[in-house]
Amino acid sequence: MLKLYKKEGDTLHYWEAWVHEDTLTVHWGVVGEQGEEKVQPVPADEDPDMVIAQAAEPLVDQGYDEPEPDAVTPLVIQYPLQGKGTGHDFEKRHAVEELATDVLGWTGNGEVEGGETQPGRMNVFCWVMDPDIAVRTLTEALEGEDLLEGAVIAIVREDEAPRVLWPQNSGPFRV
Repeated sequence: MLKLYKKEGDTLHYWEAWVHEDTLTVHWGVVGEQGEEKVQPVPADEDPDMVIAQAAEPLVDQGYDEPEPDAVTPLVIQYPLQGKGTGHDFEKRHAVEELATDVLGWTGNGEVEGGETQPGRMNVFCWVMDPDIAVRTLTEALEGEDLLEGAVIAIVREDEAPRVLWPQNSGPFRV
C-alpha cells in the first residue's frame, strides 16, 4: 500500500493505492471524508509495486508525497477495565481496532498500529494525520456501534504528557 498527501491551503488531500489479488484499488479525497474509489484489474504477470508506482506517478508530479514522520500524530483510544479484563473486553478491543482501521483508512486519516490490555485499561494505538478530524470521525463511528461509552481519546507523544482530546474534562490519562 502507498499513501500520499498534499496540503492545499487548510485542506489536506490523500491518495492511496493497493493491490489485492488481481485488482488495483485507488482511493482519494480530503482527509476526514470517504472520498472516491476506483478499482481496476491487474494482469497476473505485473509486479504489484510497479503497478502502484505507475499509478502514483502523476500525483507525485502534482506535489503529493508520503508524510514525514513528524506529520503523523500518535493517538490512543483507551477504555477502563476491571482488573485484567475479561474475554468480552478482549473482543471489544478487537472490535474497536477493526472499526478504527475502517474509519481512519476510508477517511484517509491514518491507521491502527495495534492494541494492548493492561490491568485497569485497554488501549488502541493509532497514527493520524489530523487528530481533530480523527476524534470527530472515531467518536461518531464508536457511538454508532455502541462502543463510545467509557472511551477516552488522547494524543500520546514520547517525552510529553498525554493530552486528552475527548471527552472534555476527562480525568488523568496514562498509557
